[in-house]
Amino acid sequence: MRNKNPILFNFFKPKNKNENSIVDENALDNAILLSMLYLSHYTRLDGRFVYRNSATCAKKYSDNKYSSLRHAGTLYSMYLCEKYLNNEVLKSKRILASNYLIKNYIKRVNEDRYGLISKPNEEAPVFLATSGGTGLALVALSNLLPENLISVHTLRKMGNFLLWMQSNDGDFWPSYEFVKKEKSTVHSARYYPGEACLGLLYLYEVDKDEKWLNAVKKGMTKIAETALAKDEKDLKFDHWGILAAQKLFATPDANLSAPLKALITGFVEKNVKVILELQITDKNLDNYGAFKGTRTLCGLATIMEGLLAAYDCVPANVLKTRIKYALEAGLGHLYKYQIKTGEMEGGIPGTYIWNSPEAENKDREVRVDNVQHTLSAWIMYKKILNSENK
Repeated sequence: MRNKNPILFNFFKPKNKNENSIVDENALDNAILLSMLYLSHYTRLDGRFVYRNSATCAKKYSDNKYSSLRHAGTLYSMYLCEKYLNNEVLKSKRILASNYLIKNYIKRVNEDRYGLISKPNEEAPVFLATSGGTGLALVALSNLLPENLISVHTLRKMGNFLLWMQSNDGDFWPSYEFVKKEKSTVHSARYYPGEACLGLLYLYEVDKDEKWLNAVKKGMTKIAETALAKDEKDLKFDHWGILAAQKLFATPDANLSAPLKALITGFVEKNVKVILELQITDKNLDNYGAFKGTRTLCGLATIMEGLLAAYDCVPANVLKTRIKYALEAGLGHLYKYQIKTGEMEGGIPGTYIWNSPEAENKDREVRVDNVQHTLSAWIMYKKILNSENK
């Protein structure tokens, strides 16, 4: 049986006075802990995550639908608990789920390339490997190398796949179709180039081959140039691209030229300024802190991740201040609607109306990536708070 009462346990610092705000560290720590408990509880014995649940247990979901990319993303958030919280509660299950990903979804494209596959019976229209998914798999699995839990040859072959999927202009083909044996635009997503670049940066961190870094610079140049050429009304917030920018800027031996750093910084700033104009700032509204055009809590969490990464990239103090206000409102919204009790404690439902009479199944649906993105955002927010309190 799951707890019917919320866990009120602070394993970091004493609580502050502002008990209803996510900036109160007691509330933040409890939110993180509950989400960690959710991921722990819904990691199966074979390492597969329970992909979908109902917040109110009103609907039972089959196990047929699954996203290998979101599985990889969940591993990333589990690792953040170890890296930034120094908390290894999820480590054994992270390794179990990592092995599940490797065994079931890392497949040979040819003798020199491996990709993360999407299966037609689970999510994809045909049997394929994606550039974005392979990028996130590198993010998720590269940390296993120092402990000899994965072969460097496996990681390099995944990197080779991404280099092969990269076009001369720096963009990435979305997918590779196994039946046709060709690169394809099937099953594409605007996040794939940023995910691919981020994955190559995590690979470069453990395997110092400059070809990975050079591919990232080429890819980020294309991402930035494409975004800067768009009218603001047509720009879609690219949180994975911003996370890749943050990681690139933090790479000690990146050797970025001043023009390239300025270009990528411009890409980040434009994304930030466009999205901040869309935030709902009326504190009397139930969706205060959310963003116009973004209905789901998962979508809000990805925006929070992007803004948190942008905070490290933008030099202007005024913009940093605006980001901090946006983060407090948005993360507070996520905290307000996190499930605090019962079987789904720690879960993040589809939308903020999940517990209202008008809620539908999609509003109540707790997908594993809802929890992953929210947990990642809360952890990185805590990192900022900790650095500023030193």
